[in-house]
Amino acid sequence: MGRLDDVTLDRLQDLRERTEGEIPRERVLAAIGRKQGDEIATLAQRHGVVEKTIRNWLDRFEEEPLEQAPYDRPRPGRPSKLDDERREQLFDDLQGPPTELGYDEQAWSARLLLSHLREEYDVEYSVGHARKLLNRPER
Repeated sequence: MGRLDDVTLDRLQDLRERTEGEIPRERVLAAIGRKQGDEIATLAQRHGVVEKTIRNWLDRFEEEPLEQAPYDRPRPGRPSKLDDERREQLFDDLQGPPTELGYDEQAWSARLLLSHLREEYDVEYSVGHARKLLNRPER
């Protein structure tokens, strides 16, 4: 187990309760699972990621202070077109079929998502980015 030897399960559970954001919470849950003896392959399947991602998540708990381990460091680059609240709302929109939002289609497509983003959020994305948004596991 190595990576989590110095962290108690109670501290991880406490961190889970205070962690905000879906992916950071997933990282803490993976650490809790590992601390409880789950194999890397089991965690990867449970969290819908590859084993390398689980290893990277667990490395954070060795390399970063516990409170920072679940969160990404700020990255350079273009700011997101949607703030966190609007992005979360978008992912809520995508949870149900498009018919719930008044569209004729039964399933989301990149084309429909681009139209929805223009109409409801006043933002433009590429088709490739729309596909990435549709294929995100946390959708």
